[in-house]
Amino acid sequence: MEVFDKELFAAEFIEHYANRGFGSMNKNDFEVLIFNLLRKYGDLKNKTNFEMSLDLQIPETKVRRLAYESDLKYTHMTEADIKEAFFAIVAKSKLRGDLNKIEFVIENKFIRSSIGAQLKQLGHYADSSFNSEIIRIHIESFIDLLAYYYPEKAIERIVKECKAAIKVEKGEAITFKLILRKFLEGLATQSGKKVVDLGTAYFTGGAENIGPLVEKLKGYFS
Repeated sequence: MEVFDKELFAAEFIEHYANRGFGSMNKNDFEVLIFNLLRKYGDLKNKTNFEMSLDLQIPETKVRRLAYESDLKYTHMTEADIKEAFFAIVAKSKLRGDLNKIEFVIENKFIRSSIGAQLKQLGHYADSSFNSEIIRIHIESFIDLLAYYYPEKAIERIVKECKAAIKVEKGEAITFKLILRKFLEGLATQSGKKVVDLGTAYFTGGAENIGPLVEKLKGYFS
């Protein structure tokens, strides 16, 4: 385990300790603070829960608890941070699913809880009964979540270009949610594989990368 910036680590540690009041922090408070600083200034950054458990020589259950308490007390994540984290997870995940459900892994409990709360606000829920880190949701729930998190300007451009490039049946309106549904259903059944891979070129790269998306959608709408 290595600290890359010892001066900033020490300065922030003293700042938090002084703000709490000398002698007022208990053992757990110290562990949460040190864990937070190791993720911020040390080599725990961007590591999985399993990798951190090996480095710290503690169970994964304790890593998950420390990470959650650290995020609650020190991270102060905004809605924009949650969106960025969500798309980062989507970009590097192969989403296993069929025409009804999508599932993917979110190790970070704070992000997982935030996304779950947003799903509830949208009138949906996530099933994590099998494994708390595996989120399983109906494809319509996932579509609503993507539509909520995706930038408005990018949505407008994607819909505009799809309307110009894709023919649909009379009376069928091309909406962003319809585009997402066709895209996910098309990938889910591609070559008989029940694997969805969104990738950075589509929903994480912004409106400038929609050319490949439109080309794929031509086949899905036919």
